[in-house]
Amino acid sequence: MTDSPSDAFELRQRARDALQQARFDDLDRLLSGLEQRWLDGGSPRYGYGWLLSSLIDPAQALPARLQQAQHWCAQQPHSPHPWVALGALWERVASRIRSSETADLIRDAQWAGASLARDHALAAWLRAIALHPRPAFALGKVMRLTCYLGEPRWLHQLQRGGRAELYASLQQQDPDGYAAALALLAPYGAPLAELPALPARLAQRTEDDFEYAADYWLQQALALRADDVDLLETFLYYLYPRWGGSRAMMQDFIDGPYAARLMLPQRNRLRVMKERDWLWFAPEADEEEAIAQHDTAYASLLDLHLDAPTRALVLCWWATLDYKLGRDEPEENDVRWDAARMTHAYTCLAEAFALDPATEEGMNVLEACALFAHVEGADALFAQVLASAEAFTDSAHALAWLSAARHAGLFGFSLDTPLAARHLQRAMAMAEEDEVNLSTVAANLFCDVSVPAGLHMMQQLAEGGDRRAMAAMVDLYRGRVAGRDFPAFADPAQAAAWTERAIEAGDLVAIYNRAWELSETFKHTPDPAVQQQSRALYRRCVDEAAPHDRVWRPAHKNLAVLLYQGEDDRDKQEAVFDLLGPLWWRGDTATKAWAAGFLADVFHFGNGVPASAFLAKIWVDRAAEAEPDNADVLRMRPLIDGQGKLFGATRAARQQARDRDTVDLRSWQLTFGFDSVPDRQDMQSV
Repeated sequence: MTDSPSDAFELRQRARDALQQARFDDLDRLLSGLEQRWLDGGSPRYGYGWLLSSLIDPAQALPARLQQAQHWCAQQPHSPHPWVALGALWERVASRIRSSETADLIRDAQWAGASLARDHALAAWLRAIALHPRPAFALGKVMRLTCYLGEPRWLHQLQRGGRAELYASLQQQDPDGYAAALALLAPYGAPLAELPALPARLAQRTEDDFEYAADYWLQQALALRADDVDLLETFLYYLYPRWGGSRAMMQDFIDGPYAARLMLPQRNRLRVMKERDWLWFAPEADEEEAIAQHDTAYASLLDLHLDAPTRALVLCWWATLDYKLGRDEPEENDVRWDAARMTHAYTCLAEAFALDPATEEGMNVLEACALFAHVEGADALFAQVLASAEAFTDSAHALAWLSAARHAGLFGFSLDTPLAARHLQRAMAMAEEDEVNLSTVAANLFCDVSVPAGLHMMQQLAEGGDRRAMAAMVDLYRGRVAGRDFPAFADPAQAAAWTERAIEAGDLVAIYNRAWELSETFKHTPDPAVQQQSRALYRRCVDEAAPHDRVWRPAHKNLAVLLYQGEDDRDKQEAVFDLLGPLWWRGDTATKAWAAGFLADVFHFGNGVPASAFLAKIWVDRAAEAEPDNADVLRMRPLIDGQGKLFGATRAARQQARDRDTVDLRSWQLTFGFDSVPDRQDMQSV
């Protein structure tokens, strides 16, 4: 296979047709030929790995794709390819269950549920390894997943030659945790029912191999294909400091024997990925020195001898930095653009798309350059990229814009209503997988390109069940879209009707707004039933929203206040431990200051939880560090530090030292983390 996108996507369509039509022998021959070219040393952009990962149509829900792969395995049990594909889908399930949050914020049930999915993936890949005379690809997949989620105990038991068991011990030791993990796995299937067979080539493994598992799997794969740059890049990623490695370890790896056989562009790709570790954390607009360091680093990387896809990637990353620094919103919905930054972003993207027409990395930034910042030439490039992508894209974002283009004749496209509908249908099917908010695309279309086209897309999304689009329809009929006024669309009856539909569909913004309206009603007309309804809706937002969702923070704050204002100590403890704790550990600076000030007050007075001068001091100091001028800090600090009393500071310090030894376990872990246990016995819990 070549690096030509058109050839690659034509071949993918042939492969998808063969799978859909159950022509499994034809599909097996096609995949075997591609894999052999890869095993022989070829590394095309659109080779065996790319085709296998995108073969099963992502417009299907993940459970449906799993079923299709399982059917393929049943029909071709002696071919390694369906087993590799099945394992990759289970790996995706594991990633979805675990989520992409910071590791120390993942719940135990998520880790356990992801581990159950991991075991399915490993079982499929072990089957592929046993079926293949040279299973370099499957061994590489095992390495990646075990770096990500570790190795299961049963695999170690099998490789040590002892008796192995799957989940009996886990069920006995933590039945509730196991049940929670099963519930997360349930949409995709049940846990492994029996242990997989161990391929003969994996029977021997030293104790060092068990201790350094990633090295073991890397060596197994490289023994069969020594210059696998994708595998080495994966290994390098797991040497990032966030995974327990260091920049020194990354450099030693690049300079070491594993990468010695790589050509210069391949080694430089590893250097690019090493620098990406710190470049990913973009500076703020007022951090001039850090901005200069990032700009210099990107320019230096582009001076390296890079292959086309890698150079395109670096250019897209630099353009993303330009976008972040070039967009300023001094007041809500008042966006201003830095012309120099956005022009540089466009220059980077023009080269990137010329080098790699199928890259999706820079699409969001190109959209901003063309439609919002109005950089000269960007609109033509945006249309060109959409045109080149129409025949092959699996991007929900691109498909949404293509749908608008075909529906309304935008960006130079001819009208084609049926094609527009198909594009939007696929975009809706893939939006969750791609983590794309299509209602935002519709709002941008409405506000900045075409009101009729934007309205049509918004309506189609809402009628098709998109909850965020339903909430957007509520805003529209209240006379606003994306923070801008459109009074001509105001229609209270339609707004009320769409509000009910959005709440019924589970849109958290609509649910939050109803909760807030009820809480405001309660202030003027106290009615316990109204307050309970408000609390229930806030609780729903708290339970269902992810930390990046716009309702997550205000729902936690408002529910915490409602619960704490009551008389029930259980409600107050729920406010402290279930609501204020997450606000501190996951919130932004202002949220941290608010939560810490609240907790300082809670532990100082001991309302609902045991009073603790030690914890009150910890929390007021944290609030001061987050926001020195915070009103709660200014109010609470004199009380907590004993200011204004004779020997008050000395007495307060003594009380804080005494109280340290009496903190209950739950309050300690709220303050210092769930893995933290104080160095004393007889811990109590609230």
